[in-house]
Amino acid sequence: MTLRSPLAVALALAFALGCKKDLVCPSGEVDCGGRCVSLLTDASNCGACGATCGALEACSAGSCGCAPGIALCGGACTDLARDAQHCGACDTACGAADFCTTQADATACTAACPGGFTACGRSCVELATDRQNCGACGKACGAGESCRDGACRAEVFVACYATGDVRPVTAELAPAGAPRLSRGGPTALAMGADVLYTANGYPAGVGVVPIDASLPTSLTVLPGNDLQYVTTYAGAVLAANSGVGTLVVLDAAGGVLDEIVLPGDAPNPHGLAVAGTTAYVALYGNGPTGDQTAPVGQQIAKVDLSGLAECAKPDAPACGAGGACAAGRECRDGRCRARCGEVTGTIDVLAIPGSFDAPGYPFPNQVATVGARVFVSLPNLKLSGVYYTAPAGNGKLLVVDTAANDATSIVDLGPGCKNPGDVAVLGSTVWVACGSFSFPTEAPGAIVPVDVSGAPKVGAAVDASAIIPGNVAFCGGRGYVTDQSSGKVLPFDPASRAIGTAVDVCPVVYFAWASDIACSE
Repeated sequence: MTLRSPLAVALALAFALGCKKDLVCPSGEVDCGGRCVSLLTDASNCGACGATCGALEACSAGSCGCAPGIALCGGACTDLARDAQHCGACDTACGAADFCTTQADATACTAACPGGFTACGRSCVELATDRQNCGACGKACGAGESCRDGACRAEVFVACYATGDVRPVTAELAPAGAPRLSRGGPTALAMGADVLYTANGYPAGVGVVPIDASLPTSLTVLPGNDLQYVTTYAGAVLAANSGVGTLVVLDAAGGVLDEIVLPGDAPNPHGLAVAGTTAYVALYGNGPTGDQTAPVGQQIAKVDLSGLAECAKPDAPACGAGGACAAGRECRDGRCRARCGEVTGTIDVLAIPGSFDAPGYPFPNQVATVGARVFVSLPNLKLSGVYYTAPAGNGKLLVVDTAANDATSIVDLGPGCKNPGDVAVLGSTVWVACGSFSFPTEAPGAIVPVDVSGAPKVGAAVDASAIIPGNVAFCGGRGYVTDQSSGKVLPFDPASRAIGTAVDVCPVVYFAWASDIACSE
């Protein structure tokens, strides 16, 4: 199958057919003009839809009050770090031509703004980090957002497939700003310098979603009906187009630079990661159906990206008559461009001892790298109805040692991991999300750590039985995993293995699916 879970197929069909019903908001939120908000914390809808707090106020428990770090002077919320009439203290006023400046936690009046600071009115601020003047004077960040590199951004972003947007949230998974539309159903998410990239299922394409909510989003439409993965590498964007079996290379603005055809009759690319200048792409393939007796696909494709810099040059020469180009270049969009990548080989997963248990087959899914080693999750699945979704045995983790001529080995993830999916790295540990729609009869959901500081060693799992684990991310040392069957996100502590309470982040519009998660850092 192409999508990450059986539920995803049903969701995609519902999305494609335009099925919908009234917006059903997560618990604790209400519908204000077609957007789910918390009346307890939303500064634009504080206590009631449309009730807006002031510029220096925050919404808490449904009432507006002075925001954290903001003082109350004479009954008005006052920014003592920036207000020349109340500089450092309510009763301290600067001279008529002076500015209020805060440096190294010390606030004082000054005759001129120091280097690196900008005068906004009569205050001196750093536009790159100032929450009240982020990137421009008067541009304040919302609750739960911080100012980084001149842009307001939340700590965590969650892709919501059903509502076709990306939702900014705090580390505690509370709303932190308005949703960013992705112009389609996002199945995967990647963080760029000042934008988010979405891999959309319907319509298929790569969305470019600025962190700054005031800027418009764009969508590069691609052929097929399903993108499975998106990541960034060397200033470019790499997307796995499962619908047509290609690796798409785009520039930072979403322009297509190249589309590399992946090997096999049914490659079905899923996750990918780059080691050195080689992308290792998991080809999920398709299991045998009907009268087939052998699976199709199930490989790791190796794509050399050493030509990416030349391929991405904006000043490529124009194509000649009839699309003529010099040797080694192709005419694309009127320019003779070098290829961004070439397939240099494959790793046949079926041929690796221990990669699956009969009557199942291995289905290469998601990929991560630690040093010179590549780690690929291998669902070990047998036929259940018309799809390969039933565990045939313990899940596996494929290890490819690029420093040893791509030598391979298999790690058995144990009985608590029957269907490994996403992989994420924290330090020298690879974390594997284990979820299956055969749960809980086969095994509960779990996130399994594998210490890869030496020979891989499977550790004690995090209990994620409250959800069906989807994608994993670590933001500031905290762990998060999405739910394949709802709009929930489950937080957990990777050090203590303690889990938090799953939070409904994505609203229900006919269904809800928190498809992926990304960190602002």
